[in-house]
Amino acid sequence: METKIPKFGILTNPFMNILKEIKEIYRLGFDYAETCIEAPGGMPEILMENKKKILSLLRKFNSPPIGHTSWMIDLGTPYDDIRKAWIEEGKKSIKAANELGIKLVNFHGHSGMIFFEDPGLKKEILNNYIKSLKELVKYGKGLGIQIMLENMPDKWEISTFRDYKYVIDRVMDLGVHLDVAHAFINGGMKSVRGFTNTFKKNIVHVHFSDSLGFDDHLPIGKGNIDYEKVVKLLKKIGYERNITFEVFTDNRMEVVKSREKIKRFWGK
Repeated sequence: METKIPKFGILTNPFMNILKEIKEIYRLGFDYAETCIEAPGGMPEILMENKKKILSLLRKFNSPPIGHTSWMIDLGTPYDDIRKAWIEEGKKSIKAANELGIKLVNFHGHSGMIFFEDPGLKKEILNNYIKSLKELVKYGKGLGIQIMLENMPDKWEISTFRDYKYVIDRVMDLGVHLDVAHAFINGGMKSVRGFTNTFKKNIVHVHFSDSLGFDDHLPIGKGNIDYEKVVKLLKKIGYERNITFEVFTDNRMEVVKSREKIKRFWGK
């Protein structure tokens, strides 16, 4: 059975006006806008001030929006009062997403602690993540929202396959958000295959960008990732959901070109 082509979206830039961003993504013919719920321009309070206008724009797309929370939310910090404060900020983001009709929201495996130098601290941080995500998943389910965890690029974050799986395996109903470039940075195409083939049907969302070995968010074809092979991997597991181009460029036509390249690969 032929795998259907996924829906394609662009991540809004939180440093730009949210209304202009969504309008531009629609104008470029993308299927949805992945909406940043993060500072400075995507804070929940700011989004709620523009709720009616944002809702009106998001409803024009042919696929539902996705929520993207701040990368700096640190759910694993050993400072428990701060961890609880981040959970409350996470809940604010989830609540704002619900108000905007968003039913899929990501959190990042970010940590401000360089825990890879201390195995004991590393395990504490991973377990804190598990505790925090269980609470956020439960809160999200109460609003009909699925929470997913994005794999990260840096050593002091939840970046390796082993650490990511440790968390995913221990939080029921937590979705897998595969960032292909982040996986590539931590082990090349072998790492991308590991994430894809292991989690398979648990992958609920995917980010695409190219990379020269850093978290550089390049257009497809400008880095070292073999995206033709990536597409084959996703087709093999029957992935048909959403792919967001997390490409950082002032020229959005580069993102359009990236989308067209992926469509060609998908059609082969």
